[in-house]
Amino acid sequence: MSGADRAAAAVRAPVAVRAPDCGATSTELTIAFPAVLLMIMFALQFGLYLHAAQIAEAAAQEAVEAAQGQSADPAAGRVAAAALLADLAALRSPEVTVSRSGTAVSSRVTGHAQQLIPGLALDVAATAEGPVERFVPQDS
Repeated sequence: MSGADRAAAAVRAPVAVRAPDCGATSTELTIAFPAVLLMIMFALQFGLYLHAAQIAEAAAQEAVEAAQGQSADPAAGRVAAAALLADLAALRSPEVTVSRSGTAVSSRVTGHAQQLIPGLALDVAATAEGPVERFVPQDS
């Protein structure tokens, strides 16, 4: 090998040797990333559902407390629950039903949790009950 050939060989770039699994990481990431993202979205949707259920329970309890008074009526319970739901805005299409008998008050709040995943509509419902407050004179 002459000096010119050696110089030409030294100037040539080395040939890169590719491993048989070259590009496998990109493919794995392309497959795994959407699955991981979907799992995260399901976890967030579950959190939104739990939050909506908690708000529905609070609104049902608020309705019972407002309608329990001796001179209160079911409309007072509906107004109190609607005000709470409007302030917190965690339920979509909320409906409040309050009924009152001579001794008990019950309320039911229904609605839909906020939707993060398209096509996954989660319904929320909560009920609360309590006695009607009344004056009982003390025996003398």
